[in-house]
Amino acid sequence: MFFRVVSSAMILIMVATSVAPAQILQSRRPRDPFPQPTQATATAPVDTTLARDLARAVPQGFDAPVDPKTYVIGPGDQFVLFFRSTGKEILLRVLPEGAVLVPNAGMVRAAGLTIEAFRAELARALASYYRSAEFFCELILPRNFVVYVLGEVARPGPVAMLPPFRVDAAITGAGGVTRSGSERAIEIRKDGEPTRLIDQLKFRRLGDVTMNPMLHEGQTVFVPSRGRTCDIVGEVWRSGTYEIAPNETVMDVVRLAGGFTTNAERNEIVLEQLSADEKVSIVKMDEATAATTVITDRDVIVVPDKRSFPGIDFVRVQGGGGRDGRIYLQEGETLQSFLPRFIRLRNDFDLSHARIERKKGDGTFEFISIDLSKVLEGDQSVDVALQTGDVINIPRLEDVVFVGGEVMRGGEIEFQRGLPAGRYIAMAGGPSDAGSVDKLQIYDSYGNRRDGNRESVVYRGETILVKRRTGVILGNLFIGFVSLTSLFLSVYAVITANQD
Repeated sequence: MFFRVVSSAMILIMVATSVAPAQILQSRRPRDPFPQPTQATATAPVDTTLARDLARAVPQGFDAPVDPKTYVIGPGDQFVLFFRSTGKEILLRVLPEGAVLVPNAGMVRAAGLTIEAFRAELARALASYYRSAEFFCELILPRNFVVYVLGEVARPGPVAMLPPFRVDAAITGAGGVTRSGSERAIEIRKDGEPTRLIDQLKFRRLGDVTMNPMLHEGQTVFVPSRGRTCDIVGEVWRSGTYEIAPNETVMDVVRLAGGFTTNAERNEIVLEQLSADEKVSIVKMDEATAATTVITDRDVIVVPDKRSFPGIDFVRVQGGGGRDGRIYLQEGETLQSFLPRFIRLRNDFDLSHARIERKKGDGTFEFISIDLSKVLEGDQSVDVALQTGDVINIPRLEDVVFVGGEVMRGGEIEFQRGLPAGRYIAMAGGPSDAGSVDKLQIYDSYGNRRDGNRESVVYRGETILVKRRTGVILGNLFIGFVSLTSLFLSVYAVITANQD
């Protein structure tokens, strides 16, 4: 009896242990988020929590809501079918063959259809089984797929497409268009035949979103070599070389170049054209004419600066550390009233040795030396009335003194305020045997000369030229005289001997 009870207990334990591991494994096995349709899943709705999880997993890559009239369905897209009357949700996944398996209704075609067309197909398939049932079908998880990007791109070949599946994303995935590639005649091909031309330059520069459509399976993006080009220079925001499309006008290129700047002379646009025999023709036009003038290969569009034409007074500033370049000038403005418009004058510029370069009526130039430091102090005696076209030059301070002539080691010596010329000559190795420290010529940065000696104060940027000593010069003259006399006597002796 005891053995019979023990045997029964052991049998029960074996049965229990044979079932429990399978149940435990089943409970621990992760649920496949995209279960393949089976007879069980085909006859029962998917658990609603799965659809909610998928809805939360929708990628954030779309640049706009999906348009059901244009979004083309492909294998891998996932939808949820929701019945309003019962609250049931069914997950539908587009299978590799392009159909979805709908419980009780069977296979329904989906790939290649828009979402709107697919909903109509689904309604017809459900009509016989789910009569008078109101349902909704929504895309909850878009697919990934591959398109080929070929031609003039950095990395031709397959590109994995993620939402939003647009042309620019495909080209970026292929490394971008090469320098020899065309951005304006990109082909979208189907079965090897072009179905649409895309102008990515209009999309990027003008914001034309129609030139950046969505792609789908079976399409190929082909980037051809660049075609005809023209150049645009002058007062546009992005001058450079542009590929031109058929029948494009001068104004079309101006818009691609960012449009006119505020300084553009719109009624003086110049078009330079090369004929077939390489002859140049120049055409001037206003903005209205430019809007109807068709651009051709190798043309150059020049948009001039209206400030370059007569009627606006200006001066040009070079140096000073403030505003370099052209500055507008008021009528009758003087240097003293003009100086505050420099913004700043840095102390590493030589204000006391500035000058004005002015073109005279006969075409020659005059140079007017000015001491800006005195002008800044309000000294009216050094003020100058400015004229249009004047160039104000403010030299940079040189932190060196140049020593040359009869010295041992000529060159640059570091400037030290207050040092006399003799000290700089000493730092240059001293005078040569023929040089004199009391016979100097000192030049400023403009070439103005003054005579000096070893005690003369030297200023920043000046050049010290050491001359020869007077005795050396006289000695050389005496030697030359003696040599010349000897030569004369020798010639005389030869002539006398010949006469004898």
